Amino acid sequence: MLLITAALARLMLAVLASARPHTFASSRRVVSSPRLAATDPFEGAGWPQLQASLDKLPLFTVANQEGQPLQYEVGEKPLAVFYADVDAAKKELAQSLSQFPDLGCDLIPVSLGSAYKLTCEGKAMIVPGIADLLAAGAPEGAEPMGQELPLFACMDMSQAGKNGPVLPLFMSHADCAAAVEMATAAESPEEPLEISCLSLPSVVERLSSVAMPGTGGFEFMAPDKTLAHIAGYLGQGVYWKEVDDEKAAVVLED
Repeated sequence: MLLITAALARLMLAVLASARPHTFASSRRVVSSPRLAATDPFEGAGWPQLQASLDKLPLFTVANQEGQPLQYEVGEKPLAVFYADVDAAKKELAQSLSQFPDLGCDLIPVSLGSAYKLTCEGKAMIVPGIADLLAAGAPEGAEPMGQELPLFACMDMSQAGKNGPVLPLFMSHADCAAAVEMATAAESPEEPLEISCLSLPSVVERLSSVAMPGTGGFEFMAPDKTLAHIAGYLGQGVYWKEVDDEKAAVVLED
């Protein structure tokens, strides 16, 4: 990791200036989809490239032996549930195997871009990891269901990209903190760098509204433990599954 260049810093601040900090639902009521902006972010000039970047990030869902994600009745509405934390997904898998042994359940990786679109359409829910919610400022005992997915970044830190320096946006606070610690020790030991937290909906809203630059920009970082799970469990021929809501027909009552 390197300290961010002045030009890239100006770009980052301009693009993310209107992205709101992460906020939390005040009650334990499940919210099935994030609030959309007045302008549909999926119609923005930057969405195709942004979705391509988000689709490199895996979430996990419990699926039956045909690869169909299980759906759960939440507020009398069937929703697919996608977990950002692989450990939480493993716990849900263990419970599903115990309750529904005939379904042949397993975990499958799902691309964040397609999962986010389904969430905005009210057909799915993304569940953040509790450790990342706490790092983002959530109170102890916060219910992860219904919360926006937090992303973490240091506005003073960049890394080399294909076309120049990029600002890494981490799904994992622990990974971001480790990168910041290394950058601080190497580049600015007397000036500790700070971590900022943004919500995925606010980042999508802002980045989808502008055509992404050909050089520099952003890079979304998947959690290290997620990548380790995929490498160990699925091997090198891993795929990110594009979710088809019409095929997600296995509905369970929650």
